[in-house]
Amino acid sequence: MKRRPNSARRGVLICGAYGLENAGDDAILRAITATLREYDRTMPVTVMARRPKSTTARFGVKAVHPLRILRWLRLMRRTKLFISGGGSLIQDVTSRRSLWYYLFTIWCAKKRGCAVQLYGCGIGPVRHRRDRVLAVRVLSSCADAVTVRDEDSLQILSDWGVQGPALRLAADPALALAQPVQERERTAVFALRSWPGFWEKVPCFERAAKYAWEKYGLEPVFVTLGPGDRTAAGSVCAELDVPYKIVSDTRTLGRAGLVLSMRLHGLIFAVSGGAATAGVSYDPKVEAFCRHMGLAWAKLGGLTAESLCALVDEAAREDAEAVSESVQRQRTLERVNAVTAAELLAR
Repeated sequence: MKRRPNSARRGVLICGAYGLENAGDDAILRAITATLREYDRTMPVTVMARRPKSTTARFGVKAVHPLRILRWLRLMRRTKLFISGGGSLIQDVTSRRSLWYYLFTIWCAKKRGCAVQLYGCGIGPVRHRRDRVLAVRVLSSCADAVTVRDEDSLQILSDWGVQGPALRLAADPALALAQPVQERERTAVFALRSWPGFWEKVPCFERAAKYAWEKYGLEPVFVTLGPGDRTAAGSVCAELDVPYKIVSDTRTLGRAGLVLSMRLHGLIFAVSGGAATAGVSYDPKVEAFCRHMGLAWAKLGGLTAESLCALVDEAAREDAEAVSESVQRQRTLERVNAVTAAELLAR
């Protein structure tokens, strides 16, 4: 494939898990597009999204369906920068086919002459050896820069032996959006996710919600951030004999008195707003964020009703000032994503 000279190129093509009605991914996309508009308000931005029309209406960008391969291949020939991310795209837990797809798009973008950046990404886990070999080969030969959202992801790339692209520690793009909240609500917000192993722990979450109400006077509120979350919340609420709500407003997290979240972006929205927060880890990305932010956390597989109530107590005793300082450090790191994109666009 012939490469179009960079001088004749303009604009950005963004690839990720967009258009799936996931609040975390929506926040990432909003943050990335806002950053690009800061660089050049007139720059063409196109997003590969499952619901192109909805994405265009909501984010003010052009959009193309991820499976309209010929369309985005033609677009790559005149695009300056290809952004893969954010989110955890380089992993094979969700699906090996999704990993192959995202690696394929990176390879295509490079072959079509785009500069390539993995933007504020989480890396891994990649369980299959052949998938790791493929990922290392594509990233080493096709990526110009990789900005990752946590130190664990940076270490994984180093352990894999990725060489070639600039590897930089940044933070999740969504941290650029949320702001501290002054007035706190008397709520204990739960951001749950339908996931293998969750259903056995439903009685534990039910007990923790009742415990937060009885000990701290916090009304349980269940916030839905993605598909399937309402089913997970409903299963907990089915036997709950205290007042509760199920909502979809992500602002509820930042305003809460206390947050217990399985969702990574539930944690991000909560700490950004200043809420006392703890995590339940179903994936290494949740554990990594909690450790780096100094948050209490527990693994989903080892939960008991007693340990989850103890986690509520730990969150209630959280050092709010220390967490606020961690948030500020993360926001400073997040700018690395934007600086790296600007460098590639200026080439």
